[in-house]
Amino acid sequence: MSNGQNQPPSEWRSTRFWLALGVTVISVAAVAVLASVSIYHSKDAATNVLASVLPLLGTWVGTILAYYFSKENFEAATKSVTDLAKQITPQEKLKSALGKDKMISRGQMFCVSLPANRLKLSDMLKGLEEAKKGNRIPILGDKGEAKYVLHRSIIDKFISDLTRGGKQLAEIAALTVEDLLNQDASMKKIAQAFGIIKPNDTLADAMNTMSKIDNCQDVFVTQSGAKEEAVLGWITNVIIQENARV
Repeated sequence: MSNGQNQPPSEWRSTRFWLALGVTVISVAAVAVLASVSIYHSKDAATNVLASVLPLLGTWVGTILAYYFSKENFEAATKSVTDLAKQITPQEKLKSALGKDKMISRGQMFCVSLPANRLKLSDMLKGLEEAKKGNRIPILGDKGEAKYVLHRSIIDKFISDLTRGGKQLAEIAALTVEDLLNQDASMKKIAQAFGIIKPNDTLADAMNTMSKIDNCQDVFVTQSGAKEEAVLGWITNVIIQENARV
């Protein structure tokens, strides 16, 4: 059970309540006495006294009502704003975020360039670990265009399977991206499962592009949204998920 001493005082026990009540009663009483004395000593002044006293009483009543209801009005307004904010959906948040503002820029990406037969998997993994740039490696062409995206889990599985199959350490160290892509017909398709958008496209557009491609978790940004153009930036499914939170 909670300690009663930690509970806030009820409204009628608060200093605010008694202060408001005291000021109101004393003020009304004082005005009433002054008005009565003025009327008693001068019958002709009754009209002028009432004309002065009634607006004064009205002002006091309005002040007290505003004092007591301002807190409730503020709380009601705050609740309305909070409820409105909660109505913003993840999709609406994504529509308000431009790809160029949320992408990983080309200069911040860890990536490698073709030819595939010269890209050793061991060197790529070592570089990825040293750069501490996640678990995906974009592979670009001669013009800086996106060609493949390799997830570390795919590379690790490929090496692990070959090691269990009897491959020697020297053979494992010599494995290249070309060896990985040629292991079966589906591997190249998986590595090419990425989309392309323009800089002013939104994260909602990026998510929609991903949804149209099987196993797609990556979207690249190019100047006009053409796949043959140089990559300006990179958007992952993780970036989209983080920006969709409300």
